[in-house]
Amino acid sequence: MGLFDSWRRRRRKKEVVAPKERKSSEAEAPTPTRPEGLTPVEKGEVADLVAQYEKLHKRRAELHTERAQLTDQLDTGELTALKFRKQLMLKIQEAAQVSDNLKETVSRLIALGYRGVLH
Repeated sequence: MGLFDSWRRRRRKKEVVAPKERKSSEAEAPTPTRPEGLTPVEKGEVADLVAQYEKLHKRRAELHTERAQLTDQLDTGELTALKFRKQLMLKIQEAAQVSDNLKETVSRLIALGYRGVLH
């Protein structure tokens, strides 16, 4: 300890904090911010977003199989390590973009109040 570290040597008294009382679960339930009915424009947007979600989900599955095929080609010697690395990096970048777009689409669907089953 240094000469000017007296603040470290001070002992503080612990403050006793009274626990807060819990409210009933009915009072804690969030109030819905959106009305239950969607406007026709929002319904069309939801339909477009669901179609985009399905397309992105399908592409993500395709990228997974393409990555497995690249690994098989490397194992059989059809690809050199350098070519495999280049193609794999491209697939990884595309998969990251698809994943980001998928997250954005899901968040938009949730914001619009879509309650459908998402994978």
